[in-house]
Amino acid sequence: MGYPSPLKIASRKLADNIVTASCPFSILNKLNAGGRMSLISHQGQVIVYSAIPYGPEVEKSLELLTGTTGNFNITHLIIPNKEHTLAAKSFKDVYPDLKVIALEAVEVPGLTIDYKLTHNLGNKTLDLKILEEELGITDKVFLDLFEFVYLCRHGNRELVMYDKKSKTIFLADVVFNTGINEPLEQYSPATGFPEGYNPHTWASLLMKYMQPYSMIGNYLVNRIVTPNSRPGLEAIQKWDYSRIVMCHGNVIEKDAKKSFANIFKL
Repeated sequence: MGYPSPLKIASRKLADNIVTASCPFSILNKLNAGGRMSLISHQGQVIVYSAIPYGPEVEKSLELLTGTTGNFNITHLIIPNKEHTLAAKSFKDVYPDLKVIALEAVEVPGLTIDYKLTHNLGNKTLDLKILEEELGITDKVFLDLFEFVYLCRHGNRELVMYDKKSKTIFLADVVFNTGINEPLEQYSPATGFPEGYNPHTWASLLMKYMQPYSMIGNYLVNRIVTPNSRPGLEAIQKWDYSRIVMCHGNVIEKDAKKSFANIFKL
């Protein structure tokens, strides 16, 4: 699996404090799923969810978020599951002081995990109290504005993040939205593809069905998430969110809670 080289990124400002960086990405070098990194800013701090390879294109996304050039105050990096690890070290190499939050199953050569979530924290809301007492996170901005649910029984282990200010949830492989009738941001002219490009041909045809209202897609997603994740899914659905930013496919900005409920029959 991997990113194309050279890497081109489509940057978009979703809210005053959120910029997404979307790019092509293939699973097993066959399934065109696209990739997305989210950059969230609060009180001058930047939190990265699901890193893509750091470089000039990523810096353009950071400039769009912060309105500044260089010296970005990146304080935390979230590795959302055990598969989304390829680019994590590229950020740590540039910002050695940033804190890395990841799961018990994540191991990246040369990268120290500062805060590691364990199985006992799974399938429930991780709020200020738990994050501080169980993980030892002390950053006030981080604690006040984010909550998490660790889906410890998800096939890839998954850490879903909720930003209270923008009413947005961020996730990696819990939800896909690639099989839709509108152009995919990750395979657009901004990322080097012609207008109207169809990424879902040949081996990648499966991705055509990966969207919240597809019976085939929902069956496959539920197989990965597993029934044992239901308490965690219910905890996610209790959040007051209006937007889902996933790594694979277009962001869901309309009827987000309805889409999530349809996938998992909540």
